[in-house]
Amino acid sequence: MHALELARDAGQQRLQASALGLLALHEWRLGDSEAAIGHSLQAIPMLKRTRDAAERAQLLCTLAMAYNEVGLHADALIHVTKALDAARAAKDPSLMSWALNRTGVTYELMGDPERAERFKLQALDIAQQINGSEEMFSALNNLCSLLTGASAKAPTPAAAEEKLQRALAYANDALALAKTSGNAHRIAISHGNLGMVQLRLARYDDALRNIDEAERLADEHGYRGLSLSMLADRAMLERRRGDIDSAVALYKQALAQAHQTDDHAMLLSMHEGLYDCCKARGDAAQALEHHEAMLPLERERMKQQADTQARLLLNRLELEHARSETERARLDAEVQRLRAMKLEAENQQLVVRAHELGRHALEDQLTGLANRRRVDHELPLQMASARERRGALSIAAVDLDHFKLVNDRYGHGVGDDVLRAVARILLDNTRGSDLLARMGGEEFLVLFVGTPLAVASDICERLRRAVETYEWRQLAPGLTLTISIGLCDADAGQDMRALLERADASLYAAKRAGRNRVQVAMA
Repeated sequence: MHALELARDAGQQRLQASALGLLALHEWRLGDSEAAIGHSLQAIPMLKRTRDAAERAQLLCTLAMAYNEVGLHADALIHVTKALDAARAAKDPSLMSWALNRTGVTYELMGDPERAERFKLQALDIAQQINGSEEMFSALNNLCSLLTGASAKAPTPAAAEEKLQRALAYANDALALAKTSGNAHRIAISHGNLGMVQLRLARYDDALRNIDEAERLADEHGYRGLSLSMLADRAMLERRRGDIDSAVALYKQALAQAHQTDDHAMLLSMHEGLYDCCKARGDAAQALEHHEAMLPLERERMKQQADTQARLLLNRLELEHARSETERARLDAEVQRLRAMKLEAENQQLVVRAHELGRHALEDQLTGLANRRRVDHELPLQMASARERRGALSIAAVDLDHFKLVNDRYGHGVGDDVLRAVARILLDNTRGSDLLARMGGEEFLVLFVGTPLAVASDICERLRRAVETYEWRQLAPGLTLTISIGLCDADAGQDMRALLERADASLYAAKRAGRNRVQVAMA
């Protein structure tokens, strides 16, 4: 609690979540499941980031087990499923083992032992892969407990024997693991579980030795709950042996101790054992007395569970209402913010639209290159600039050879793909400062800014080879393509029309000379 207060004072939300998670875990272990649920639900919304996945998985496991303790198994299943998802997100095999284990416990409490066993076996498999002693110990004990309980409901004696033999193997493995760890509590629990399986198998001498050892360790280390459980198991053993009087004496001793601890579950179990013993020896009055004692205990247990469930439901409704009010306020603020931004957004859209319209007016829609309108606007400017600085300016007219045959043979769709590919080749083999344009149809223009004619000629030859060697078959089987280029440079007294006519004249000369060539205009 002190750590939680410090985290709240510091305004550290993640530290608050960690403190709440530890508090919830200890509350669940101490039996205060309602408080554990409340603190877990407070912490979960604080752990939403990806890096919080591991801590979220641990917290969700605690919450699931607390829900199981108060009988809300459907809620437990929802949260343990989320714990599995969080453990996967954290890529933590230990957490996966724990989440699978808790899932198995939940299905067991929901009356589905087959599914419960599958999940617990998965938990054990992962625990063995990572050699996690604590994970393995928990999975082994839970499998032992599951199979021991399931054996009582087996359809045949053979089926019950099979389950108990498997439970015995798990119990022995758990005991060996506990002894390796040196943990007295684990060793005591393992002896107790092993004794219960042997009792069900009617191996009474073996069962008594393990119950004695578990009780010795429990008394030595002060495990009062475990001592009481072993006393009850000893009573059950005597009853199964047929020594009813000894069983009754032991049940009464356990009953007296359970009254001191106010352990309702143990009180109910002891009265049930005494009822069976009294009925077996024909003491109807005593049997009836213990049966009548069971009824108020069961009613009180059910009432406590119902009260807890009702309080949790009410708390959940209040929490959801508070969250909904907070969300409503947030949405209202968001609406106001959006309204305030609306005019700005509309203005920005108008600016973008105007820009797009301007761009589209000067851009060829198929290839993304400049269009004839942009050439008409920019070429005179470039010519004037070249005259002022006495710089070089070269212009190339580019035409696709026999392009009509491409459209006729392969269709206009392939023809469009060809035009786009040629545009890309031009872009890849020229500078960003050069002006590339599609003048119409299959005709292109390249304006080499600041480039002497000889250099421009080399570039045009590179363009010609790039088109000729391009993998045109990827557009259509059997497709080939070449280009013809007419190149000239700008004279000092020349206007735009004259320059374009010189480039076109060179292009026609290239066509007449056989196509797939670069023709440079003579000075």
